[in-house]
Amino acid sequence: MILTTSRKPSRKTRRLAKVLARFMGWMYVQRGKLSLEEISTFGDFAVIQEVKGNPAVLRVFKKGKEVLSIRFNVGEIVKTKIDPGPVAFIGKPNFDPLILEAIPQTKAGMKFTMKFEPKKKIYVRRKGKLLILEFVHDKEIVMRLKCYESGIRLRD
Repeated sequence: MILTTSRKPSRKTRRLAKVLARFMGWMYVQRGKLSLEEISTFGDFAVIQEVKGNPAVLRVFKKGKEVLSIRFNVGEIVKTKIDPGPVAFIGKPNFDPLILEAIPQTKAGMKFTMKFEPKKKIYVRRKGKLLILEFVHDKEIVMRLKCYESGIRLRD
């Protein structure tokens, strides 16, 4: 999957995009003057959009159509060296982790993670209507995204 940003991203948005792309095993592409139609020719992609200069929305497109939109606030971002490998979800989010090309916490996913212990995990925690996604690599928090359940939209 390809990850890109809005046309003129802020420094914080670029940093989040690079760390998220490295963590998930995606390819980060600087958008520049490319339109979304031109990016869609390369395959599935995701876009990080800004609100008032801060990264705020992750939109995921499959086959040219938007399938997921997550509105979030960035808690913290730590730049670390991240090994390649699969990403496993620990906890149950409001969306299918397969959309993000991650291993879901289902029977088959748990069986796979028991045989092959992934170093990269996304912990899903709930505090009321707040959903906290903690991206952890080798027991070290890489980044934390806070989003409200009402800010997560699945599209058909």
